[in-house]
Amino acid sequence: MDDHELVKKGILMTIAYAFVMSLTALAAKQAQTMIAVSTLVFWQSLFCALILLPQMRGRWQKRPLLIWKIHFLRSFGGFIGFLFYYWSLNHIPLVEASLLRTCAPLCVPFIVLILHKIRIPRARWLPLIIGFIGVAFVIHPTPDHLNPWHIVGFISAIGLALSMVTTRMLSQQVSGQETLFVYFFVSTVLSLPLMLLQGDSLILPVAVWPLVAVVTVTLYVGMYLYNLAYTYAPASIVSPISYVGVVFSGFWGWVVWGHVPDIYAILGMLFIFSSIVISTRMARNRG
Repeated sequence: MDDHELVKKGILMTIAYAFVMSLTALAAKQAQTMIAVSTLVFWQSLFCALILLPQMRGRWQKRPLLIWKIHFLRSFGGFIGFLFYYWSLNHIPLVEASLLRTCAPLCVPFIVLILHKIRIPRARWLPLIIGFIGVAFVIHPTPDHLNPWHIVGFISAIGLALSMVTTRMLSQQVSGQETLFVYFFVSTVLSLPLMLLQGDSLILPVAVWPLVAVVTVTLYVGMYLYNLAYTYAPASIVSPISYVGVVFSGFWGWVVWGHVPDIYAILGMLFIFSSIVISTRMARNRG
């Protein structure tokens, strides 16, 4: 399969990933009315690790220390991404939390610069800038509108950007199943002391189990699609497509909470779709 086809597949996988993860956010926001964020992260990570454990049978290989370092960076980035994203969901609307998370592509060039000392070509900045303008329209920041939880949401984008770049690095060395298992295992280990430190119980209320199940299943499927996307194509090309998740989140916000996007949100979504079109054309021109 040539590079053109791989990039196209990466774009499709990213759109599918964004939709599935919007379902995860929807269930997570509702679950957090009954349990703490760290508790949700612990159980979703543990369940996903258990789902992946049988798939790792016979796949374990001895890895050099460098690979384990990248594994940890990827896992830590993913953990921070979800933890801070879920925290922000408790305090700002779903669409705004999703918008801040989708700022991750704007952070990718800085992660690439730090890890690889490589600058992103100017042409690839165009969809990122257009997408950022769309984000600004939807958030519509004013002194009265912004609050500290928007910063928390943006930190989740930094974590996601780190996981994007390191997932691409790992894709050349290890299987997707190994990357996901290590991530969920590390996330489980990191969230457990945080949960105990906050005095939360390991036992979940019966009413929250269906929501945790939805979070777990959609998260597993979403992470699988996520790994495929960034295996097929570079993060700097595919990552702008993740902005489409904002549109999905806006839809759920309207259906579940009755939030109707204003003119700024509509303009923002138009800019976001424009960034997707430009990214797709860039991928076609590479073929």
